[in-house]
Amino acid sequence: SPGYNRVRLLVSGIVALLFGSVFASQRVPENEGDMNSRVTSIYITTLFLGVNAMNTVLPVFEVERNMFYRHKASLMYDYRAIGLAFTLVEVPFIILASMVFVVLWYFTVGFALNAGKFFLYFLFMFLSLAVFTFLGQGFMAIFPDSQTAQGFGSLLIGMSGIFGGILIRPQYIPTFWLWGYWTFPLHYVLEGLFTSQFQGDNTTIVASYGSPIFDA
Repeated sequence: SPGYNRVRLLVSGIVALLFGSVFASQRVPENEGDMNSRVTSIYITTLFLGVNAMNTVLPVFEVERNMFYRHKASLMYDYRAIGLAFTLVEVPFIILASMVFVVLWYFTVGFALNAGKFFLYFLFMFLSLAVFTFLGQGFMAIFPDSQTAQGFGSLLIGMSGIFGGILIRPQYIPTFWLWGYWTFPLHYVLEGLFTSQFQGDNTTIVASYGSPIFDA
């Protein structure tokens, strides 16, 4: 599926350059507003690429799934074969799409020139794209058509966005909804991205007047 793979590589590059260009002239955060902008941009780019990964795989997998039913009826192969094939064939392209994004995004934004931090950021982006891609395949395998699968996928993405820890900080999530914070995958991806980049960073950030950080 060359068209499918070209699209996700192109989207990865466009998203990286589009959001990265915002920080091209201001590469080191100086105040709380700058820092919040970087945190929000990491959140938006991760969620955007996750949405793209899930939505683009649905029609491709639907065609292949219908083909599989015909072959299974002819006793040519079973579900284990197609499951393994789809897992293995996706991995190289997920790696490539993640690398395209991270190379263009990481250095444009001005993140740490540290090999360990760079590859940790790449690892969590790869895991994010892999999770949303394989969840898309899973929804397409469960539901009868791509429209239904996309509907439930949108619900998952929406809930992940709400409970990722950015729109609503974990300490402000109502007790009843805390399960969402620990269940949906985006929270773990963002935690890995933030920690890999900012842990041990002693850059001085000026707090905004009236913010909880300022009061502290």
